Amino acid sequence: MRSARARQFPQLIETLKMQLKAQGLTQRDVAGRLGVGLATVKRWLAGDGLTTQRMEDLCDLAKISLVELIEASAREPIDRITQFSPSQERALAEDSRLFFVFFSLLNGWPPDDCARELGLDQGTMQAILKRLVRLGLVDVLPGGRVRVLTVREVAWRPDGPLSKNFAARRDFVERGSDAQDLHMSDFVKLSAAGLNEVRDLLEELRREIHRVARADRHRTAADRTWQGLLFLVHPLRMDAIRATMSGSSGRGKP
Repeated sequence: MRSARARQFPQLIETLKMQLKAQGLTQRDVAGRLGVGLATVKRWLAGDGLTTQRMEDLCDLAKISLVELIEASAREPIDRITQFSPSQERALAEDSRLFFVFFSLLNGWPPDDCARELGLDQGTMQAILKRLVRLGLVDVLPGGRVRVLTVREVAWRPDGPLSKNFAARRDFVERGSDAQDLHMSDFVKLSAAGLNEVRDLLEELRREIHRVARADRHRTAADRTWQGLLFLVHPLRMDAIRATMSGSSGRGKP
């Protein structure tokens, strides 16, 4: 497979990238494993100079055969949705079952596992799948296999119905002293441009967490639980902070 031919199959390269990410491998990791420069790996993953032997080397790292890679690539839609349309957002925001089935499928869980996890009978599950098909979010293939038509890191509007609905449904998240929360608190002063950069960083963090989750599915431990990710960057109420500081300034005075 010469580089010119590799460029004719961009989906094959994209599928290979996803398989490498699923193994938790960065381009720098790949370069180190194969003893080549980072620039070389970047060039290969752009379809330039990627020979059959090098493709097989990359497949070995991704723990997939070249034949399996070709088959997986053929199953993936070339132009997947990168952002929900307004109608897709509204539908997912208005129906909790639709929302959780779609995102379970997006996380790679088979339909039967989704139905069992959410306590849905087969009739209800099939009705939800048909609605997702009508919305253009999934395809149902022969044998009942489901193909999701969005990218894994599909985006939605920060001020749209999905964001508002998800933020409002904090009752889905377990709270209390027994909950194993991972949390960090801090505060910073940001301009509008800085806030946009933080928003991009949160999106990057979300993608990385999903990469960890994909790799985690290959581990032998079976005691996995669903975890809710709530990222919050919100303006501080400086009037309340100033009032608190003013109220405490007189304490201890004679």
